[in-house]
Amino acid sequence: MRRLAVLLPLAALAAGLLAWRRRHRPVPALTPAAQPVPMPAPASPAFAASPTTAIGFASVPWELVAAPPDRAELTLRCALPPNTELDRVDAQETPTQVFVTALARREPDAGAEPAVCDATVALSGPLGERELVHAPVDPGADASSGGEPTGPSLYS
Repeated sequence: MRRLAVLLPLAALAAGLLAWRRRHRPVPALTPAAQPVPMPAPASPAFAASPTTAIGFASVPWELVAAPPDRAELTLRCALPPNTELDRVDAQETPTQVFVTALARREPDAGAEPAVCDATVALSGPLGERELVHAPVDPGADASSGGEPTGPSLYS
């Protein structure tokens, strides 16, 4: 009997809180029905033959040029396929490793020959004893392949 005397007020309090929350829940604004948006075509391979296709990204090979022990940066040299330019260099850091990805994008106005460019990527601290890890390179994204993909892009 004593348990019932305690449980009934708790159940009433819980029901009251639930009702109060439902009453004070924000009401979503009513908006007119939107026209359906067509889905874009699936992403093309990173370096499709036609310059009019969607621009894709591809991970390209790079090599370390400099890792100054007193600065929180790396200097890399990237090999770019024809008709591409370097878009960005990403670095993901852990206490023991630094993962680096160099991403190129198709640019019809870029040089028709394979190119090499240098890039600097900022780190949270000097590389020090951390292992430098190269991200996977997209199939066919090296300069020797002529820029034609040999498989689907890892980053499109």
